[in-house]
Amino acid sequence: MDRHIQNFFRVGGDENPAGNYHKVIALHEAPDIDCETLCQLVPDLNKGWYELAVLDTKDRIEFVRDYWIDQLPYHQGFSEFITRFFSQVDDIGVYITQKKFDDPFVASIIYSLKGNNGFYRGGSPASDERINRLQNAFPGSILPADYIAFLKIHDGFWKTTDCTGLCPSGKMPELNRLFQQQIAGQSVLTSDGKEVDPTSLIVFYESFGLPFYQCFWQDWYPQGELGNVYFSGNNNTILFSEEGGTKAENLAFPTFLDWLMFYLEQIA
Repeated sequence: MDRHIQNFFRVGGDENPAGNYHKVIALHEAPDIDCETLCQLVPDLNKGWYELAVLDTKDRIEFVRDYWIDQLPYHQGFSEFITRFFSQVDDIGVYITQKKFDDPFVASIIYSLKGNNGFYRGGSPASDERINRLQNAFPGSILPADYIAFLKIHDGFWKTTDCTGLCPSGKMPELNRLFQQQIAGQSVLTSDGKEVDPTSLIVFYESFGLPFYQCFWQDWYPQGELGNVYFSGNNNTILFSEEGGTKAENLAFPTFLDWLMFYLEQIA
């Protein structure tokens, strides 16, 4: 596994005050823990993850790759891209963590990249109830189907030690409240200088420590669903030009899966 993973999941204590967690269980390395015990410890643990953890490394990678392809809607070139991405994954682990002594335990899946090139961390799948609450938090807007499908794989997704990343659904309403508070009373413009209604932006990704966001834009439906754009808080601008351009230039994506490929493509 990538060397950064062990450091990220280090347990704190008197001898290691810099540790990130009170307790860590690497489930893929602890096959003797029974499922019933784990479900009591982590009520929202996906039982499929328990079954995944007991497989060998090769089977874990292949199973999760095929699950992504099966669960996410068809998008031209996406299956091929995901196959390339998983060819760069050298291990997949299931971690159970407790941040502080009295905090709840949570589960996550780690995608370790070959050559110590970092890792991705995915949260537990969103339940239908959680997704309904998210949709109700943004009335008048139907969130993209591919985004909802991904939430059912991972509700929250982060690159290496990023603490923000793809926002968990339960935290999105508060993130957007703070975002709207931040830009209230200010002009938001496109790259072409055209004015944008700030309330039409729904943040789903936040850069760690920087005022940069990826947002669904309720005034842009390039393929029948909400497209998404990059917002810079440095100048209150979204990188969007009506003349179009490449993804790398504009960071404006017609679908959530297009953005997801961009997020993963550095190693694919």
